[in-house]
Amino acid sequence: MQKSQDSRDRGAEDLCTVSMRICQEGHANALALNKECNQIAVAGRSLLKVFAIYSDGFTEVCNMRGGKNQNLSYSSNDVAWSTLDSNILATAATNGVVSVWDLSRFGQKKQLHVYNEHERTAHTVAFDIHDPHILVSGSQDGTIKQFDVRNEKSSYTYYSNSESVRDVKFSPHTQYVISAVSENGTVQLWDLRKGDKSILQFTAHSGPIYTCDWHPTKNWLATGSRDKQIKIWNMDGKASLEHTIHTIAVVGRVKWRPDRIYHIASCALVVDYSIHVWDIRRPYIPFASFNDHTNVTTGIAWKGDNSQLLLSTSKDSTIYRHAFKDAVRPSSKANAQGASLGHRGDISFARKIKLTTTETVTHGSKINSFVRQRSSNHEDQFHLAQSDVCQFILKPSYIGYSLKEEITHLKEHECFIGCAKELILNGRKLVDICEHNANVTKKYGKHNATTLWNFVKVLYGSNEFGKHEIHRNSFSKQKSVQTLRRPAQITHAHEILQWDRNERNDNNNNDDMADTVVQLDMDSTVMGGVSTTSSKQNYPPFGSVILSETQILNEITFDNFDLLREGFIYVGPPDFSKMHSHQESALHHDVQAARPHLDLKAESKEASPPPNTPSVLKVNSAPAIPIWEPHQFVAESIMLQGDVGDVQTTISILIAMSETRKLLQIDDALVETWFQTYIDQLHRYQLWNEACKVMNLSWLRAVRELNQQSTSVHTNCGECGRSLAGSVGWYCQKCKSMQSSKCSVCGLIVRGLYAWCQGCSHGGHLEHIMDYFANHFKCPKCGHLCEYN
Repeated sequence: MQKSQDSRDRGAEDLCTVSMRICQEGHANALALNKECNQIAVAGRSLLKVFAIYSDGFTEVCNMRGGKNQNLSYSSNDVAWSTLDSNILATAATNGVVSVWDLSRFGQKKQLHVYNEHERTAHTVAFDIHDPHILVSGSQDGTIKQFDVRNEKSSYTYYSNSESVRDVKFSPHTQYVISAVSENGTVQLWDLRKGDKSILQFTAHSGPIYTCDWHPTKNWLATGSRDKQIKIWNMDGKASLEHTIHTIAVVGRVKWRPDRIYHIASCALVVDYSIHVWDIRRPYIPFASFNDHTNVTTGIAWKGDNSQLLLSTSKDSTIYRHAFKDAVRPSSKANAQGASLGHRGDISFARKIKLTTTETVTHGSKINSFVRQRSSNHEDQFHLAQSDVCQFILKPSYIGYSLKEEITHLKEHECFIGCAKELILNGRKLVDICEHNANVTKKYGKHNATTLWNFVKVLYGSNEFGKHEIHRNSFSKQKSVQTLRRPAQITHAHEILQWDRNERNDNNNNDDMADTVVQLDMDSTVMGGVSTTSSKQNYPPFGSVILSETQILNEITFDNFDLLREGFIYVGPPDFSKMHSHQESALHHDVQAARPHLDLKAESKEASPPPNTPSVLKVNSAPAIPIWEPHQFVAESIMLQGDVGDVQTTISILIAMSETRKLLQIDDALVETWFQTYIDQLHRYQLWNEACKVMNLSWLRAVRELNQQSTSVHTNCGECGRSLAGSVGWYCQKCKSMQSSKCSVCGLIVRGLYAWCQGCSHGGHLEHIMDYFANHFKCPKCGHLCEYN
């Protein structure tokens, strides 16, 4: 507590943000502080200067690029200041040169040593915390070199087996141990006394790692990557992930905040110009942000043990000393209200509650003690607020699922794996596939997918949309939607609707007969569509039908409701437009009811008889009803599932629909993206068989050919660690030997299946390796912690 208070006292005298423009020709790539924290070194491609830090700004002390004879060795990517000697600096140049500078030298000749041993660009340099003479560097050539600044050549070279080493840091907890991060997403720990192999190696990110930093008090290592994540690793024993911070851009630098266990600062490599300070316990929103720079920040450093001052440089050619009191608090500006819609239709709503004076007085000592606690360490707390949560639940009759239904709450990856293994994609009829898959998705709680499978079953299960020709030459062989909907009491109505061709020919000669409207006897009863008042069947003229009042009421549906006018209902010639529609469903009724239908002609309304007249009306022409096709609706529903990340449902439905999916007209490029995303997810969960099945069922050539790509495994020599690419078999061109082809257990050359460790490059007979790792954990040849399962 005393240490933290002293730190705040030291920063209290300089609590203001100041800046300075440092270069007109270019920008800085890195910065470093001396051990007294009163000078700062700034390095760039056309810049290498030292500035003194004062309360009101910066003053230039030394410009090491002032001479005439300058070359690429002065173009710096990184700079480091010795932690024990304030006169010693080191820089890493773009041409691979590592330079050591002595500021105590007189004049412009301050270069003490020039190490030109890296074959490619040098990315980083770092001095040993415990030994002021030890310097290490990391390069694009995949090597780490150790230098003793008293000598003119490197002391040792460490091969990382990666394409590029981006950052190197000495551990403050273990002497001689360094951490190195690479562009292949791996982290390595090296003991400088044992240069043949790294003591620990693990994959930390899915993309290149650009920076790392050790925690000053805990054995934690922070890594920042192109995958826009900062990960905190516990390095006690085997590395374990403790925290993950999600940023909005590629992470370029990270620095732990002194005297604050859970605070870490970061800056982006592109896009984001701000510097963010994160509390690793709240990883989704920054604790504080500095928004002073107008271009990408390239270097950050805390001023020694002072947690209130942060130094930074940027591509805008400025250096800033930020006062923490001037930082923006994003959490205080965040929206304090939120709403969420559940799959059952329930809504959860959260809102902020403002504490009033009355509440403070009522709760007395409890509130007062809370306020005192907040004011004592205000700098270390997030924006504090009280909230209230309300939940609105629909009745079971509206949501389609019983509240008493037992639902197993599974994790998201368990639902994904279960659906991937149980979903049926082909081999059955579409109706059976949809019904089975709807039950599977309902079992795993994916109710949106369940609804979509049911839609596909109803809309495409009957193959109605495959019919493109409608035969119109026979009225008796076709049924309209109205005929399909008639109840059981008029099941034989088709006997009345069948017109005798001869009688029709006779009726054609009599116009009056063709215009006759047959009056219904409301008191008579019709059994099976045949009147009981007469034993002889009197067929009505063409365009008319005899129905009772009860049957007329039963005939009123959503489809023909618009045909009901002043007590009359149209039951004349069949409406051929409805023959294009699909089978009846509740969805079809709702859509048809919601569509605006064309009204009958005004002449028909004017010619309608009074209300108390016979209840049958003959209409010569039926209004055209537009045909509703569900293709666009289903396509938008599938694309919505893809937008929310459920590519499993989108791909499964498209595969199950087979040739019918062509009606949806979804862009092949979008479908290919869904395929690649789904296959990648299956690979991440090691569902190799399911992924292979999806590839084989794909109709896109680029997806089907994925099985034929990336089938080679790149191996390394077990002796020197060099890649065997381009070599014949297991022959190493550097070692001039075939030692890697021998079994690490029995020592004989392996013929047949070969088990190989990517970490240490040793292997052997599959049976020997299986037997050995049944009782051991380390490599039989080098002691590496091989992961075999």
